Amino acid sequence: MGICYQGKTLAEVVDQRDTSFKESGYAYGLKELSLLDEDPAKFMRFQMRLVASCINARETAKLISANPMSIIQGELLFMLANAEGDVISTSYGLAGHIQCMPYIIKSIAELNFEDDPGINPGDIFSVNDALYGPAHNADCYTFLPIYHENELVGWTVGLNHIVDVGGIQPGGLGTISPSVFTDGFTYPPTKTGHNFKQEKWWDLHWKRRTRTEMFNVLDDKMRAAGIVSLHHMIQEVIEEFGVDYYRQAMKEIIERERRLMINRLKTMAVPGHYNWLQFKSVDYKDNLGRLWPASNRNWILHKPAELTVRTDGTLFTDMEGLTSEGEFHCNAYPSAVRMLTSLGIWPMFAYTETLNTALQYMTDWNLPPGSMFNPQNPWAATVMGLAEVGAVAYHYLRCLSYAYFSRGFLEETYPQDGAGCGYGVQGMLGDGFQWAGGDMALITCWGQGGKAFADGFEAAWCGPNPEPDQGEVELSEFLQPTQLNIGRNMITDFCGHGKYRSGLEIGMMQMINQPGQALIIATFSGTSGMGGAALGMCGGYPRSNDVIIYAHDTNIREVIDQGGHYPRDFVEMRQMIDDGTLKVGNMELFNCPTPSIPCGDGDLFASTSGSMGGWGDALERDYGLIEKDVKYGWISPECAKTVYGTVTDDSGKVDSQASDALREQMRNRRKERSVDAKEWWKQERQVVIDKKWHEDMHAMFVDNCKYEKFRNEFMGMWQLPEEYTF
Repeated sequence: MGICYQGKTLAEVVDQRDTSFKESGYAYGLKELSLLDEDPAKFMRFQMRLVASCINARETAKLISANPMSIIQGELLFMLANAEGDVISTSYGLAGHIQCMPYIIKSIAELNFEDDPGINPGDIFSVNDALYGPAHNADCYTFLPIYHENELVGWTVGLNHIVDVGGIQPGGLGTISPSVFTDGFTYPPTKTGHNFKQEKWWDLHWKRRTRTEMFNVLDDKMRAAGIVSLHHMIQEVIEEFGVDYYRQAMKEIIERERRLMINRLKTMAVPGHYNWLQFKSVDYKDNLGRLWPASNRNWILHKPAELTVRTDGTLFTDMEGLTSEGEFHCNAYPSAVRMLTSLGIWPMFAYTETLNTALQYMTDWNLPPGSMFNPQNPWAATVMGLAEVGAVAYHYLRCLSYAYFSRGFLEETYPQDGAGCGYGVQGMLGDGFQWAGGDMALITCWGQGGKAFADGFEAAWCGPNPEPDQGEVELSEFLQPTQLNIGRNMITDFCGHGKYRSGLEIGMMQMINQPGQALIIATFSGTSGMGGAALGMCGGYPRSNDVIIYAHDTNIREVIDQGGHYPRDFVEMRQMIDDGTLKVGNMELFNCPTPSIPCGDGDLFASTSGSMGGWGDALERDYGLIEKDVKYGWISPECAKTVYGTVTDDSGKVDSQASDALREQMRNRRKERSVDAKEWWKQERQVVIDKKWHEDMHAMFVDNCKYEKFRNEFMGMWQLPEEYTF
């Protein structure tokens, strides 16, 4: 006898779910939604009770945590899943994680947890190993079975992004790791508690394997408290509605949401094929070779995505041509791809309070085995594969914006790019106290991309997380005593320009204050210095890159003692250096992830998230919008003139006659500088024939051409002879 309905085993009900969908095309084979049809009001009341319970658990449990990413920035989630692992309802937070739970439950079913170690009422399970479903090991899941009498009827789940995972670099955003053995504390599905309480030995693992034991132990207690609280609330719902109604309604919710999203896409999107492409760099050469020879190289990551909007309202993404798995930190498993890319779907057509795993039933993928998003090596490093997959989320935002725009839904366009800076920090204070921390403020809050009808919001938006917040500097400083925030400022001109521009990005400036015996900072960058994922929308400018600067041996303390002001962002810092006010002994500038950088007292650490792209030709921007931009300091008069072809006076007033003439001059200059497409093709074809590429690009093409689709497109594009090889 199994633990599920009618004595079935967990493995049997998971297999039955998958089979019924393949055979019928309906989630759980539900052609009719009987409970919804019989009493829609009761059905909705039931569903919203579940949602309210998840939110209640989240808002109560997070008070246990000391992690600023959980308390303020919203990097946590509480979920309710049915026995098969489909998430039925969820709280606010990083909602993409609902897509991982079916993989996690399927993993423990295939591992036969039902027999050993057993799945009993009150048992608590934990997992952060990407091989079994989570995105990466900084995302830690804790889950608890829900029983009615002797039947498993569901799971309550808590999830959050922890401060430090114990890897080579501090924090949870590592950018150096050749394998799972260097990723940090990684644990497969494990029974870590019983009788609704975590075991004492489990705390010891956090204390011994991670740098931020206090944060991580409290986070674990937060997740456990939340799932126990949610478990008790769901038991009350079952008692009120009855287990038969509960069991059936959980499945109908999935099928109802699937149909809702299918209908939205059929209504709004023009069917067809839409293409997206992103390049990223990974620079390991001469850094890791003495320890890990296979990692003594650089990679240019090639991430193509062809999105097909089918006539039946489903979506298919083909990533053939993707870079192969490697001994780098960028690998991810299909569950992470499902999870992270779903973040690009919420703003486009899944924007309801009833988020669930219905997306699993309407989105298909081709992730070639052996690629970086479907590694066959079980020891592949995945500590920061979420960044590479997370960027692919924007293929939905961009491609569906084109699909909606083609149908005439200008107000539904929502194109974005992957960007964002976060850091991990580790130090030893003067008294020998070791500590660590991290910050994700510029990942959970950035400027919005330009849309087909309006500018993006300024530095106050984050698409992936339905409840983002940049966080309070006071809390960050309390938990990270050496990181004194001396500036957060929107940076003039730092946006994707266009007829409608993106929002301005915010710069953050910190002064290192009394670090004690040692301090290192390792910074993650979303753009990797490779430019935008596309050339802007409909002629708009592309995004800008992330900017990360370490300024060492400065005289900032002298400047402050003399009553001078300190720089609020990297632009002001450069101005102060140029006018001689600020003196810097050594400066390190990055547009990509950094190694671990030692920092001393009085050093300055500046970071700015790259901007999103603009929409439309910048020379078509309305003069009234430009006047407003210049008036409020969002766009400088020089930028207004050189980018937008607009002449303004000292007050920002536009001289329309002079501007019209300048714009005509700029359009003519474009024509003069343009190259006929045929001539451009001939020139580029010769480069291909002669193989005049950088060695890293050559290695990328060799890898990509292992795929038949890419090779056929490459050979066809450049009309190359069959004997052409690399």
